[in-house]
Amino acid sequence: MEELTANLAASFNVSNIPNNTAAPHPRLTNYKVKTSTLDQDERRRKQLEQQKRKRFDSVNHARRLADDDWKDYISDEDELDGEEMDTSKPKQKRKKPKRYYKNQLMLSEWLVEVPTDFQQEWITVLCPVGKRTLVVSARGNTSAYARNGFKVNQFPSLLPGGNRRQGRKSSEYTLLDCIYSEASRTFYILDVMCWRGVPIYDSETEFRFYWMQTKLDEVPEIASSSNINPYKFVPLPYYTCDKTSLEKMMAEPLPFEVSLDGLLFYHKRTHYTLGSTPLVGWLQAWMLPDILGVTVPQSYIDNKPPNARLLPPSPMEVKTQHNKTKKRTDDNEMEVKTDDNTEQIIEDDKEGTSQME
Repeated sequence: MEELTANLAASFNVSNIPNNTAAPHPRLTNYKVKTSTLDQDERRRKQLEQQKRKRFDSVNHARRLADDDWKDYISDEDELDGEEMDTSKPKQKRKKPKRYYKNQLMLSEWLVEVPTDFQQEWITVLCPVGKRTLVVSARGNTSAYARNGFKVNQFPSLLPGGNRRQGRKSSEYTLLDCIYSEASRTFYILDVMCWRGVPIYDSETEFRFYWMQTKLDEVPEIASSSNINPYKFVPLPYYTCDKTSLEKMMAEPLPFEVSLDGLLFYHKRTHYTLGSTPLVGWLQAWMLPDILGVTVPQSYIDNKPPNARLLPPSPMEVKTQHNKTKKRTDDNEMEVKTDDNTEQIIEDDKEGTSQME
């Protein structure tokens, strides 16, 4: 009966989000993927192309979050309500309060398919055990919001706009993506979306991480607790994704006081995208040997759930990955040949012109 219950729980489709981290990893032996979706690598490519064309009004969006001013803002829930509304009945005011701070974080998928450019174009962050939190500091207060949009805390901080001693300038506000640890009373900073009124949603990951570290270095007191800064704010370091760096990272002491929850993998070129994205992957430490071929200390393997085993890629997946790699190589060679031919044509034109003269 226990085995049947476990299988039913594992096969339950919690949402239509591909590779949702709220469900078991798709390669677990007791979990079967029920939905047919585009492969993860193809969705990554499409999203990178889409973000080049898509324009996101990050200035007004950041201002709404800072001021809690949602006038004239239409959320996805509003659009759904409008579609389902019966126009034959008089309009009534909805009493249900809006949770505009819901779905304001960039969330990951399970890393199922290892990207072909993994070592060159991806970086990783070790994540402590804690609760994912949106931190908004503005008009002399700092507020923390859970993923579901509820405000869970309000306090002063040394973030720009985060305490009354700094004044209540409307231009001083900051938005951070954090993991809050109750055990250490620390907000571990994953990412920054806005600092001192300058939004960087449309910046690439590498720049956002560099900007975050640079700006936090300007306020070193923020890493310590005090009356005006009761919670510590500590940036999480990031690492390259080559095998040597990953194994060294896993063998070293953790950069935080609490236990390791897992690893986030970010594509270097992705913008800060609201909601789940294939350009951010998630793995637990014990999965690294099976998914990435990376050796980890035995202590992480010992934390593996009982009877948990990741299936290797199917022959079809291996063949598909091989074809992608081959196509990438052929495309690169074609570009080189095209460049060489172009140069030769230019040289021939030059020689023909000189002979005519």
